[in-house]
Amino acid sequence: MTGHSEKAYADSLPHSVWPADWIRRSEPAAAASLGISLYDLMQRAGQAAYALARNAYPSRDHWLVLCGHGNNGGDGYVVARLALS
Repeated sequence: MTGHSEKAYADSLPHSVWPADWIRRSEPAAAASLGISLYDLMQRAGQAAYALARNAYPSRDHWLVLCGHGNNGGDGYVVARLALS
C-alpha cells in the first residue's frame, strides 16, 4: 500500500494516515468480511477510537472532536456521543 504513513509521538495518540480513496474502496469489503453493514462498521470504528483515546487519557473531562465531511465524519460523531456519557 503506497501513500500510508504512521507516526507516534510521546505526547499524542499513535495514528496512521491512509488515503481517503483507499479507505472508501476498502470499507465495503471490510464490512462484508465481518458480515456487518457499513453503518455498523462506522459504529465500531468510532467506539475503537473512543476507547483508544479514553485509555490514553483517562482523566480528561473535556473533549474536542473535529469531524470532516463524508463517512469519516460519522466516526467522529460516534466518538463525540461516547465522550458525552
